[in-house]
Amino acid sequence: MAQFRIGQGTDFHRLVVGRELWLGGVQVPHTMGLLGHSDADVLLHAICDAILGAAALGDIGVHFPDTSADFKNIDSKVLLKKKRRISCRKRVSNSKYR
Repeated sequence: MAQFRIGQGTDFHRLVVGRELWLGGVQVPHTMGLLGHSDADVLLHAICDAILGAAALGDIGVHFPDTSADFKNIDSKVLLKKKRRISCRKRVSNSKYR
């Protein structure tokens, strides 16, 4: 019988004037945007959290801390790609998840 791993992700950012609004990697024309260290794309952040959680690898903040200048204003699509590499390493290193 196949094993299923389920993850759940949520993300919240405050709407503010002077920021671009990004949802799912798409810029949404709006007078306000989401405040955050990266581009604050709540949809992609929640997807990252769900995948990392399913792999028992913590959450997005563990791997991409908001205290790191490396992730300041980063495109969340880049974080999603990096997350994929992190979860793939886990899969390869632990046969239980193959």
